[in-house]
Amino acid sequence: MTTESIYQSIKKWKTLIDAYKSGIDGSEAEILGYLNQGTHFSVSGKEIDQWKINLGNSEDPKVHAYLGIDEDRLKFFLIDSESDKTSDFTDIVIREFTRDSPNVTVQNTTNLEIDPPITSESAINRNFRWNMYCTTWLKAQKVQDFVQIVAIPFADFDRLGLDGDQSGTCFFGLTDDPENASVFAYHVEIITVRDLTISEMSKTAENYSTPRPPFTAADPVDNYQLLKKSGAFL
Repeated sequence: MTTESIYQSIKKWKTLIDAYKSGIDGSEAEILGYLNQGTHFSVSGKEIDQWKINLGNSEDPKVHAYLGIDEDRLKFFLIDSESDKTSDFTDIVIREFTRDSPNVTVQNTTNLEIDPPITSESAINRNFRWNMYCTTWLKAQKVQDFVQIVAIPFADFDRLGLDGDQSGTCFFGLTDDPENASVFAYHVEIITVRDLTISEMSKTAENYSTPRPPFTAADPVDNYQLLKKSGAFL
């Protein structure tokens, strides 16, 4: 995809959520349709290594996962925070939301040792919340800032310890959000795992991602140049 087509894809998502917030008939079902097109996407060790190079000595290294629509498919556009802030869009990773099984070996294990920051049970529970309460979460977004980007700490990927040709899996979850408890007590997140075996999830699941908007003084919209240049932030 060209940079211009990525802009258009991000803007299509913004146009759809604006239609939903405005009460346009059919927009809620359309959003749910996109969110249910897949269950996960993957990233490779090679891509993580490139992000690490691009991030250099960044004080707050992150990967920005933008949501977009292209050819009627929900896609994710991933870019490291330093490249995004400086409008360097040469290393954007494009992923389609998919239901294809990740290339992992299923193991039977009872190893559920807790290895921070998140256990396998917690990762599974948060993904279960997403699957069960996605519609409830969506209705709450009518009076909240609707997610356009998920800011994921780079450490979530770096800790996976992937070699260049290995892949990790990323999927949605809902995590506690006490600040918005009066509306809906959870916000959307992206959880990353090395693979989907219980023993590996208990070691490597990460969960410190943050939906954007809203933006903050510590993480302003100027850090998200791909959003601004797409015309999807007004």
